[in-house]
Amino acid sequence: MAKIEPKNGKYDLKGSKDTDLEGIDDKKYDVFTDTAETNEKLTQARDAYPDYTWFASYTIKDKQGNDVRTLDKEYTIELDQLPSEKSELYYFLDGKAHKFSHQPGENKQGKKRIKAKLDIGDPPSGFYP
Repeated sequence: MAKIEPKNGKYDLKGSKDTDLEGIDDKKYDVFTDTAETNEKLTQARDAYPDYTWFASYTIKDKQGNDVRTLDKEYTIELDQLPSEKSELYYFLDGKAHKFSHQPGENKQGKKRIKAKLDIGDPPSGFYP
């Protein structure tokens, strides 16, 4: 697991959808990520929902190193636009995919983006179809 340092208030997770997190209080929390190939949570999501495209997984911990299930306020997840207007955004938690809404985001280096709000501390994220 690699710790991500915020830059200008954003945590750049990179990955296939160039995922960024913003609005996480870096005085209270740290953000960590693994590679897609070695992340157990992504593997569980892919096994449970193989037709979905799972692209990012991260863990938010408090400064004492404890996993945070739910943050005290929402943060923004921003990523490259989904492949079609029919695609829906999901996070995987407790063995189930949970749909969450998104809206247009800021363009980044000429790419259209979407953004959504979450308060969950460790969800793999994906989309379907």
